[in-house]
Amino acid sequence: MSDLRVFGIRHHGPGSARRLLQALEQWQPDAVLIEFPADAKSELLQVGKFQLEPPVALVIYDQQDIQQAYYYPFARFSPEWQALQWAVHNRAAVDAIDLPITHQLALRKRPQLLTSKTDPQLQRDPLGEMAKLAGHDDREQWWEITFEQTEDDFALFAAINELITELRKEGNTSSRETLLREAYMRKVLRKNIKGGYERIAVVCGAWHSPALLQWKQHKATADNQALRGLPKVKTNAAWIPWSYPRLARMSGYGAGVHSPAWYEMSFDYKREASIHWMVKAAQLLREEGMDTSPAHAQEAVRLANTLAAMNGQIIPSLSDLKHAAQSTLCEGSAERLALIEQKLLLGEKVGIVPENATVVPLQKDLTKQLKTSRLTKYWGKVGEQWLKATKANPRGGLDLRSESDLLKSQLLNQLQILNINWGSQQQNSANALGAFKELWLLHWQPEFSLQVLEAAMWGNTVLEAADQKLRQQESDADIATLAKAVLLGLRAGLKDSVQVVVQQLQDRSALTRDVQELLAGLPSLIKIIQYGDARKTDVTALALLVEEVAPRLATSLPGAAMSLDEEAAQLLLRDFLATHRGLCQLELPLLDDHWWPAVQKLADIPGIAPLLKGLATRLLFDQERIDLIDTARRLDYALSPGNEPLEVANWLAGFLNGSGLVLLHHPPLWDLVDRWVAQLDMDHLQGILPLLRRTFSSFSPNERQRMLERVKEPPIQVENTSKEVVDLQVENDDLAEQLLADLDTWIKG
Repeated sequence: MSDLRVFGIRHHGPGSARRLLQALEQWQPDAVLIEFPADAKSELLQVGKFQLEPPVALVIYDQQDIQQAYYYPFARFSPEWQALQWAVHNRAAVDAIDLPITHQLALRKRPQLLTSKTDPQLQRDPLGEMAKLAGHDDREQWWEITFEQTEDDFALFAAINELITELRKEGNTSSRETLLREAYMRKVLRKNIKGGYERIAVVCGAWHSPALLQWKQHKATADNQALRGLPKVKTNAAWIPWSYPRLARMSGYGAGVHSPAWYEMSFDYKREASIHWMVKAAQLLREEGMDTSPAHAQEAVRLANTLAAMNGQIIPSLSDLKHAAQSTLCEGSAERLALIEQKLLLGEKVGIVPENATVVPLQKDLTKQLKTSRLTKYWGKVGEQWLKATKANPRGGLDLRSESDLLKSQLLNQLQILNINWGSQQQNSANALGAFKELWLLHWQPEFSLQVLEAAMWGNTVLEAADQKLRQQESDADIATLAKAVLLGLRAGLKDSVQVVVQQLQDRSALTRDVQELLAGLPSLIKIIQYGDARKTDVTALALLVEEVAPRLATSLPGAAMSLDEEAAQLLLRDFLATHRGLCQLELPLLDDHWWPAVQKLADIPGIAPLLKGLATRLLFDQERIDLIDTARRLDYALSPGNEPLEVANWLAGFLNGSGLVLLHHPPLWDLVDRWVAQLDMDHLQGILPLLRRTFSSFSPNERQRMLERVKEPPIQVENTSKEVVDLQVENDDLAEQLLADLDTWIKG
């Protein structure tokens, strides 16, 4: 008859892991049964065969719905991980005994079958709940105080089993899901007992230990009957890298881990962990340029021990450590303590999954593509990195005439299509649309492992997945969204799917009459045409589309600019200006035939939003379609006393949009604006001051400095457009001096 021992542990508990290792080493079992889904046994055995570096997680998911999944994360301090390592090293048999996920996922879809009458957290982490009842926020400290005093590991686990047995007697009936899982565990246990093993060790969550210890009290026929006819779904499994921040946010199966970096240190150094933690905290602050010495660390350890003694504790709690660190190492600074908590409590560690482990096909292809494009050294590195940065060129850059650099760019864009935003393309003054240089800032995140898993639903290779996802645009996607998708597809080298989206874009453009949507979408279309010119891509269809849409837009534009509030006018101005600049760059014949007449109407027709009317006047003047005299007349009319100051300020904001050089180069225009400002009373001036500040803040520092110098010049007599002489002297000299002082401070700041 086999000798059976059940080790009830706390998932991700370093104290549990340490004691479990000691017990296994002392008892030397020849079979180790672990609470883990039985249908993932082959993946579980890979822990010993392949070089997985925790934290890692096994995800088991529904083949038809990848969102339906269970995650099984492991850290180095997880008892199950240490039990597996021990079993492999000592050549003990390993078996997974939990209910297969194929059943668990199917049962999840039928919640009526899984009603629960007990606290799920109690089942999930009973030892943690006991720590709370004992008044301890730090579960590991409670474990140390309660269990680490005994020298007999077997007595320790016997006490845990007895504690949970009593808890389960107190009317806390387990859920049906728990009962089914335990029935399956007993079924696998019986099979292993019949297998002839002499010493069988069962490693499971403490809540399940009584159900397995008392396996003889449960008839095999009853367990088999309970398991008969359970629903199933088809599943897949894959190892993915995990991280300490994700272990803290979403630990998946098992107890929550709020301080994984501290748990690792606790596992490694036992009671000396507080000393090592404080030393590392001091080193961290020194690396950040803060004045911290070994003496500070020693004093902090003494203070933490004193705080623990005052509370009747043998070892310092995390709260004691943080208070001691803040008082000594951090000199009371909460910001310094937050840095220590981020690095030494939470941590930034990321695991590694080797190629030969079970991963989704997309992950294998991504690994291959990273090698081919020579991006492997960047993948997995936390923090921001400039692609191909050097000492001489710290921002790096890609030359798309190089095949290797082109592959890099295409892969980064393909990942963006799959919502894996590893790289973001940066603006560069030298990176004109027709240039072959691209700047990329890379920022790798541990979450990308999950996003790769989610993207696997689109295909088995990065190219296939990006191609399929690009095709699946929303049926109600607007022109701007579709145009951006086309541009991203071109950059990603997805010619076939781009043609599909182009057809959607043409259909949408033919149907829409929404001026705002057309204005928002045309700049992206124009970028695509320019991009195609530079990359020798055939964009004839899109060029024809622009030539068809722009005249229709020009016809509708004046009506859309009538009677707008300030917010709507700002939005329309932004999109109109982007479209205008794009069309001017293309130099199409439709400019003279359709577009400029529409701009003229914006400047002439009454009722047009003042912001747009002012902008249209400026565009016409810059292109010499109206002369200085006509411009001065329009400005004089717009600034006339009969107009509301807010409307005047909006007209002026449109006219001066982006640059005030027009005022500096043309004194008559400057004088008109100067006169208008001088004649404003204080109530009106205060009301429009935020708008004026926003207008002038868009000017370059050099423009603002020149304007300040011009304002400081002595008052002069000028002749206005009506041949009348106006004194520009501001009546309130004290106020004028104060305004000049504020303006000077603003410019220099």
